[in-house]
Amino acid sequence: VTREAVGVIGMITPWNFPIAIPAWKLAPALAYGNTVVIKPAELVPHSAWALCDILLRAGLPKGVLNLVMGKGPVVGQAILEHRDVAAISFTGSVATGRRIAAACVASTPMKKVQLEMGGKNPLVVLDDADLKTAVECALNGAFFSTGQRCTASSRLIVTEGIHDRFVAALTERMQALVVDDALKAGTQIGPVVDQKQLEVDESYIAL
Repeated sequence: VTREAVGVIGMITPWNFPIAIPAWKLAPALAYGNTVVIKPAELVPHSAWALCDILLRAGLPKGVLNLVMGKGPVVGQAILEHRDVAAISFTGSVATGRRIAAACVASTPMKKVQLEMGGKNPLVVLDDADLKTAVECALNGAFFSTGQRCTASSRLIVTEGIHDRFVAALTERMQALVVDDALKAGTQIGPVVDQKQLEVDESYIAL
């Protein structure tokens, strides 16, 4: 097997893991000899900027890693449509991911594409589960990072034998969660990223 660089890779990263996802995408792309144009989410550009700055100061050759900032429909679209971009790596919503996949397939030459999109992740709790562990898994899975991640436990499937005890114990733990300024010590749930996200959350509560 001979592994070869594909060329220029366009990366579009989300706001909910502003340094982890850029790092996860950049490391293998650069290690295999590709060049990268990365567009972080416009709500959280500084983490990606700091990471790129560190890599450039560490001696990465000029032009290998390129950071561009702006709104997805403008900057992301320009990356997507550019003929010199050979591959796209995207993490974000399902709707945007579908559009990116379709554009990559339709482009000439056709672009390679890698997508990581939203999920509706179930956590299954069976009758023989350790109640304390199951409750902590559910709590952390649902509310870590204020629940703003594609890996969050958004559904709980609980069997009848443990159901009532589980619901009671989880409700008690949820009521004790500390909602406050994310930078304040002891805060367990901080604010959501912006007003639009708050409205989405409130619409789910209303449903």
